[in-house]
Amino acid sequence: MLSVQADDPLAFEQLMQRNQSRVAAFLLRLVGNQQLAEDLTQEVFMRVYQHRATYRQEARFTTWLYRVAHNVAYNALRAKSRRPEALFSGVSKRYPGETTGLGFEESVMAQTNATPTRQIAKVELQQIVRDAVEKLPPRQREAIVLSRFNGMSYQEIADVMNMTPQAVKSLLCRARLNLKEALTPYVEDGRTPS
Repeated sequence: MLSVQADDPLAFEQLMQRNQSRVAAFLLRLVGNQQLAEDLTQEVFMRVYQHRATYRQEARFTTWLYRVAHNVAYNALRAKSRRPEALFSGVSKRYPGETTGLGFEESVMAQTNATPTRQIAKVELQQIVRDAVEKLPPRQREAIVLSRFNGMSYQEIADVMNMTPQAVKSLLCRARLNLKEALTPYVEDGRTPS
């Protein structure tokens, strides 16, 4: 980022290549719409370039980048909420560009032998977990995404979401309780949660 501040176009291209897929996956989880997430990803990197002079090396670059993405997403959500169409539609496929370790769905169910019945159960569980995450309130969903999918600490999430680390801890606790409540019927007796 320091090279980008020095107006090195090659550095900006490298910065985009390293971070674009993760930012796109983060935005997709927040807005629930593939095309919108792609558009917002481009806007995030436009803002990074436009505001490169304001970047200060006080925290990790990714924290600053996700803060920009957070702001862009919430501006889009506010604009969309003024329109009658629904923004948080279900995403029935794997998130593209996800490159950071195991996803939340995969961590719920460990890899087992690949019998057709188990494969179907695994796909069903992944969809149930994905739906439960998507039904969380927006701030809880964002905190879960930053924590589980992006591996950020409480302090880093606090910096992105403009909260205190203690507030993030509380938000994640509420999110986990909501997920537990939503997933309990499936875990206990295999029923699909309502």
